[in-house]
Amino acid sequence: MARARRAFTLIELLVVIAIIAILIGLLVPAVQKVREAAARTQCGNNLHQFGIACHNFHDQFRVLPPALGTFPAGTPLQAGGVFGNGTFHLLPFIEQDNLYKSSLGGGLGVQSYYPGNNQVYSKPIKTFVCPSDPSAKADGTVVDVNNVTWGAGCYAFNALIFSKQNGINYTNPPTPNGSGYDPAGAGRIQTDLTDGTSNTFLIAEKYAHCNNGKWPEGGGFWAYSALSSPALPAPMNPPPKPVYPGFEISFFAAVAAGATSIGPASKFQLQPTPFLTNCDPVRASTGHPGGLNVCMGDASVRNIPAAISPNTWWFACTPSGGETLGSDWNQ
Repeated sequence: MARARRAFTLIELLVVIAIIAILIGLLVPAVQKVREAAARTQCGNNLHQFGIACHNFHDQFRVLPPALGTFPAGTPLQAGGVFGNGTFHLLPFIEQDNLYKSSLGGGLGVQSYYPGNNQVYSKPIKTFVCPSDPSAKADGTVVDVNNVTWGAGCYAFNALIFSKQNGINYTNPPTPNGSGYDPAGAGRIQTDLTDGTSNTFLIAEKYAHCNNGKWPEGGGFWAYSALSSPALPAPMNPPPKPVYPGFEISFFAAVAAGATSIGPASKFQLQPTPFLTNCDPVRASTGHPGGLNVCMGDASVRNIPAAISPNTWWFACTPSGGETLGSDWNQ
């Protein structure tokens, strides 16, 4: 005779479901950690490529690109010339030569390379997108308040290096008008980073889209290069917003909303949430838990823990302040 097969009881079924739920609860955090580890690695690789591009540019021209302006820095814009921020000038050095060449147009009144031509500013660039930045869309773009699509820039250059800070006192940061800030004054790695290339931030993470109650719009659009004078055509027309792919921009210290743009108060933000209402757009910021990825002046990549003191952060931002980094630097 066939033997009747015993079925699960309700209690046994509930026990099995509970065990499965526990296993899922243990598995999800592990998967999340693996994903974050992969994202952090990708972010570090992007920063390293960015740093190598800076060094290759410097090797070729003996100077870094300007934080904002023409290249060579300070020269009048001429036919065949280049105008943009430091990130735009680096495009040929991160395997984006075709995109760079497509920016040739007459948007500035003369045939020149400019990210406002042919909507180059809207193009996503994989090297500029950190997988852990929640403000960047999946396609590598971000949309501002005027519904203009921009390429996301999740990394920002140190404006204290890419620009000139004439007469700046690093231990007592200036506030009026940036006090000698010259965005067109490109820096030199060997002569300007006297504090040491391994002790100075060259590039740091910064949310691509980042707003708070003081700034109506901000972040790190990689192509943004507006000026109040001369006025540039839309979508880069004035007034300037803090959406430059840079940090430690002393120009913004001239207004009350930019009090955190330089000095110890500029210490980076760890996962500011929500990023469209509680994120300071003039400061570096990261979506990684625990710390911020940075590229040092020697192109090495380092993780800066959230516990770093504001003073040590600022001392590592200054290229020639002569300060001694705090004991928390090597923790």
